[in-house]
Amino acid sequence: MNIIKRFFTSSTRTADKNIVAVYVLFRTIAIFMLINQLIMQRWGNAFLLVLTLALFAIPLFIERVFKIEIPNLLELIIILFIFSSTILGELSDFYGYFKIWDTALHTLNGFLAAGVGFSLVYLLNKNAEGIKLTPLYLAIVTFSFSMTVGVMWEFLEFSADRWMNLDMQKDRIVQEINSVSIGLENNAVYHIENIQRTVVERKDDSGNITETVIDGGYLDIGIIDTMKDLFVNLLGAIVFSVFGYLYARHGQKKYRFVRNFIPTKRE
Repeated sequence: MNIIKRFFTSSTRTADKNIVAVYVLFRTIAIFMLINQLIMQRWGNAFLLVLTLALFAIPLFIERVFKIEIPNLLELIIILFIFSSTILGELSDFYGYFKIWDTALHTLNGFLAAGVGFSLVYLLNKNAEGIKLTPLYLAIVTFSFSMTVGVMWEFLEFSADRWMNLDMQKDRIVQEINSVSIGLENNAVYHIENIQRTVVERKDDSGNITETVIDGGYLDIGIIDTMKDLFVNLLGAIVFSVFGYLYARHGQKKYRFVRNFIPTKRE
């Protein structure tokens, strides 16, 4: 019984009762959904739910590995982001219901990842002997860390789509394409515009051919979604990098809100 309780209430040392309650709620929802997906043999969705439960341990993992204390606001935003992107976004199709959902989350991801990257380097700069990094260097590392996290997430989405038969890299209907693969001349770019519909033919094991008609244009398989995600991640990374630079340059008296995203060294 204690093991079950520890699983549902697992959080950082500094998490208050409200944060713990959010953990319990989110893990309960994830467990019930996982059982349902296993019964229905939807292995891709089950994988996402297991991944979600694992990602909920990120704040605790960072706290223990780096021996730091994570602010409550940062911890809350992290677990809200995980829940919103996997359980609400992917499994509950909020990405389909709300077009801005994906854009908002990836922008927040860029901001959060930059906050984590800035925190780790800032603490190192403050507490390690013989290291004195400039605010500009801190901002560059912050930006680079955030973009690396964003790229790694896109790798995860691609891998899940490729090997788990999911659709994390959302398709999009486009009306024009450029390609060198369909032109008559080698390496000549062939441009097609005003595409009205696309017909996809599929042959099954018995030799029967079925057609799928895509009205309105051509189906782009994920590349536009991926690049849009990276662009908005870039925006979030730039915003926090600028604030991180100002915070490091002018000290802790100005831009105090940044402290809500900066862990402190454990005493």
